[in-house]
Amino acid sequence: MKTAVSQSGIAELVRAGLSRKAKALPPWLFYDAAGSELFERITQLEAYYLTRKERQILLQHSGAIVDACVPETQWQVFELGAGSARKTAHLLRTALERQRCVEYHPLDISLDAMQNAVEYLAQELPAVKVCPEVTDYTQTQPRLPASDAGARKALLWMGSSLGNYEEAEAVAVLRRASAHFRAGDVLLLGVDLHPSEGSKQKQDLILAYDDAEGVTAAFNRNLLLRLNRELGADFRADQFEHRADWNEAAGRMEMHLVSRIRQRVYLAELEESFLFQAGESIHTESSYKPTVPQVQELLQQAGFPFVTAWMDPQRWFGVFLGRRCSRPADDPTSMQQ
Repeated sequence: MKTAVSQSGIAELVRAGLSRKAKALPPWLFYDAAGSELFERITQLEAYYLTRKERQILLQHSGAIVDACVPETQWQVFELGAGSARKTAHLLRTALERQRCVEYHPLDISLDAMQNAVEYLAQELPAVKVCPEVTDYTQTQPRLPASDAGARKALLWMGSSLGNYEEAEAVAVLRRASAHFRAGDVLLLGVDLHPSEGSKQKQDLILAYDDAEGVTAAFNRNLLLRLNRELGADFRADQFEHRADWNEAAGRMEMHLVSRIRQRVYLAELEESFLFQAGESIHTESSYKPTVPQVQELLQQAGFPFVTAWMDPQRWFGVFLGRRCSRPADDPTSMQQ
């Protein structure tokens, strides 16, 4: 497995992001080896409800989800941003009980995450055929194998990862990744829902992205440390404050790194320096929280009309299923809770 983005490619993306009037860097830069480890710690925090809610849904409804996804005897599962694959293992384990063959294609930009996923699945589910691909799936079309006769494809995008993108960008990612899917193939989305859908409060969101233990702050600052390691930058991470805000108008959480002082940062790889004023921020992540109708519309635009969804009792999080069809009438609409 090779890395998805070259060092020179990262350098040019960083140059573009730090040259903007409103500085911003893409969130996938979080996920080097140290960042992936920190994110795994985040998912275990009590305040970070997203992973816990999604895992509960998958545990409780894995049978129904697999049955809805694939009535055939062979399943090819492709997962965007697979990470450690631990949540998906619940579905793969259930699929093995029902299908004679399960093929799992985890896709991730992080080489370390892919290696961890392969090792974990080899130990926990050796009967699953694992075909990892390290790729920037947001920019390139994954290399998907042709479906065997009787097999069905399922595209998974879990962990509310779609929330990191504007709707049009998310639709483009899904269309590109599923370009060779056929009628009957499915799309499964894990979505952190807008507070208006259930009992979630603004403070629940803030705590999830700014935990008292400081793990998310370390995760955010690690982006700067990565640039120090890989691009010869001289960021002083302790001079950048982690900030997480709920943007009500946009319906999203935002993470920023805010410069505490006026400072200039040099990047040796670029042979260029960047000035930060005191209080100036780098926007490192947006996490949109869509409503149920917005998710249904996104599925429609991606070419997978909505079929059904599974949610936790408080309606904080949902797992949504869409199915590719030759005509809209082929897809029933229902809601399971």
